[in-house]
Amino acid sequence: MDPSKEDDRKKSVSRLGRRDLMKLGARAGVAVAGILTAPAAFSQQGQAPSPPTAGLDEAPSQRVQHFPDITESEEVITTVQPGYVTKTGPGWVNNSGRANGNGPMDECSRRIVEWVHGFSESDLTDSCIETINYLQNDTLGSLYGGFESEPARINARLSQTMPGPCTVMGYGIKTTYEMATFTNAAMIRHTDFNATPHNNEMFGGVLAVGEALHSTGSQVLAAMAICYEVVTAIGNTGKGDYDPAGWDSPYHSVGVAMACGKLMGLNQDQLANALSLALVPHMPMYVCHIGTQSMWKGTHSAEQVRNGVWAAMLAREGMTGPCMPFEGRDGLIAHIGPFTSDLKFPTSSGGRLAIETIHGSGGGYKRIATEGNNQNFHQNIAPAILAWTKPDEIASIDAKFHYFGWQEICDPPKWDPRNRETADHSAPYNVARMLLDGYIYLDSFTREKYMDPKVRELMARITFSPNKHPEYGGDIFTVRKKSGEERTFYGGPVKPMTREELRAKYYRIAEFSRVDKGQADRAIEQWMNLKACKDIGEAIQTVENFGQPRPLSDRSPARIS
Repeated sequence: MDPSKEDDRKKSVSRLGRRDLMKLGARAGVAVAGILTAPAAFSQQGQAPSPPTAGLDEAPSQRVQHFPDITESEEVITTVQPGYVTKTGPGWVNNSGRANGNGPMDECSRRIVEWVHGFSESDLTDSCIETINYLQNDTLGSLYGGFESEPARINARLSQTMPGPCTVMGYGIKTTYEMATFTNAAMIRHTDFNATPHNNEMFGGVLAVGEALHSTGSQVLAAMAICYEVVTAIGNTGKGDYDPAGWDSPYHSVGVAMACGKLMGLNQDQLANALSLALVPHMPMYVCHIGTQSMWKGTHSAEQVRNGVWAAMLAREGMTGPCMPFEGRDGLIAHIGPFTSDLKFPTSSGGRLAIETIHGSGGGYKRIATEGNNQNFHQNIAPAILAWTKPDEIASIDAKFHYFGWQEICDPPKWDPRNRETADHSAPYNVARMLLDGYIYLDSFTREKYMDPKVRELMARITFSPNKHPEYGGDIFTVRKKSGEERTFYGGPVKPMTREELRAKYYRIAEFSRVDKGQADRAIEQWMNLKACKDIGEAIQTVENFGQPRPLSDRSPARIS
């Protein structure tokens, strides 16, 4: 054997260490190979409780076991850890007791399903219910805003071909669980005007399942709290980011599967299958937010919501999923890296639920009808620029954006938006349109607006570069006048919306979307008091039809393109 290769193999194996080898092989009674993945925290009957999931960050960095690695590492393995050879054999016992002979849950799955199964509407405090009520204000307004968009009309036409027990709101179409979920969630998300971090589109799935099952308003409120808690808990395990790099809203499917599974009355075994069936097949790529945007930008999370509903439906009928979706070899942890924080419930200190802490102060609600990274400019910088100069006096704007925002909404295709989706995710367009009009609203992203020669000419004078420092919200704009005068403007904290402002936002969207004022009044009164609903269908009926939709057979461009 080449000595240099032997040294390399020893270094590779040494990363495993005795403790990792013992974790991987001792319980199962099998031999281990040279390069393995994150240790599975088996939760079989009769074993001691598994350690906190944060301990999984000690897993080796290698992700995949390849057959050449097995044969090449045999000599090194037996040298480093005597008694272990690359050979498998009997000894492991599946005593999980799960249906259809499925294997034991991993520790992450067990924690999630135990918490979900034990949670009920009686766990909702009055303050939490009040917070969800105002979140319904935002959700219903966002639904109005996405109504009659081209994606909504496409989905509505498809819904007509699939009869079922659930309502596509606004169009009054009765369709399947999945199509009602997808269409309603897509309308909530379409304009990017719903509360950040864009979790309330998950309600599209909760409402569809709740309607089909005639769930009470209290049961639906509990399900809404569950989906927020699960998504937040998994997201909190990462490296400080809500979603892992490269994936786009990947945990919405799990949150919805758990919420809808709860409404369906699934047991822990079924919930674990629903979790796995939601997560394993459905890890969406973040590429839909990069470069020129498509309709999928505004519908991507609706697909994850639909996937969660579908997973719960499958599990209810007896379908099983991979037993260790998080910690098994090539499971989630192998793909996104080890958890750096523990997976725990509830996620917040003091026992408060995530849905309350995220939106309790109104800080998650958007004042401006556009993408979240633009909010700082519109609220804190644009008014100061407009007080100092006029758009036609500007020679150039050199802006610095926080790094993530710069990557997403300042890449070169954003200087030539040719559809609504690219325009509302374009920083240069947002800046130019705001400075020209003095406002940004739902009608700021029509073809007439983003193809306007004046906005194009101003965009050509704007450049962006990344600011890796978080000061001023990451936004610093240096504006030079044609006269040579120059001034720098800094961002700052985004002001939370008051509850009075939230109601005003709701009514403005309703008017814009041609919802009758009396109907808007009745709807918001019902939706902000779901606890009183004996059947969630009562609330859905208030918005079964609204606005002035064109016939779905009309395929001409929508009013808001």
